Amino acid sequence: MSLLAPLLEVQELDLEADRRKLERENLPERDALKACGAEITNNDQLQAKSRTELEKLARDERQVAGQVSTVAADAEGVEGRLYSGEVTAPKELEALQEELRLTRGKQNVLEEAELEIMEAIEAQESKLAKLAEARTETERRGEEVADTIRMEEARIDAELEALAGKRRKPVTALPAGFIETYSALREKPRLAGRASAALVGGLCQGCRVSLPRMDLSRILAEPEEAQVECPHCARLLVR
Repeated sequence: MSLLAPLLEVQELDLEADRRKLERENLPERDALKACGAEITNNDQLQAKSRTELEKLARDERQVAGQVSTVAADAEGVEGRLYSGEVTAPKELEALQEELRLTRGKQNVLEEAELEIMEAIEAQESKLAKLAEARTETERRGEEVADTIRMEEARIDAELEALAGKRRKPVTALPAGFIETYSALREKPRLAGRASAALVGGLCQGCRVSLPRMDLSRILAEPEEAQVECPHCARLLVR
């Protein structure tokens, strides 16, 4: 067995850890949680808009209610004069009757407008109640998704811890300095985490390029514990 064989074992464990970390980062539930957050934000905006409209309707209702009270009082005043017996002249009575008709008509129009506003208020209140109910449901779903994320994170973290435990033995079996060089190479994006490769029959298993005879002879002449890199991909060669 090659003295450097543990380096390939370390690499496989590290690659598996990379996959687990990527899985942790890209849990599908994270998108679902973001969607819940977006729903809540949109719901809050709709509620704010509905409350603003409700406040406006309430002001309008108070204004119209005041007008209704004023006109109703005017109508009662005209009606009181009409039936008090104080006015007896036919023309004056006719004028009072017409004034009463017009005032009651105005009152009816205002009361209908007030009723429409009250119906609009009721509709907005119903809308707000439904929005609040929907928000509560979204929050509940979000909490469930967050719980799932926490469970998945705990599972993956346990797997990562187990991989780290398996990694310790092969790491200690390697010559000094190998892990430092290997770790630095793993940071290079172009190597995609594969910082070491076996050399088999003069072929680098990392880049799949055959080494020139001169380079191969030089590499094979190096002590087994020497750090030798592939001249093509710069991976540490395990020979």
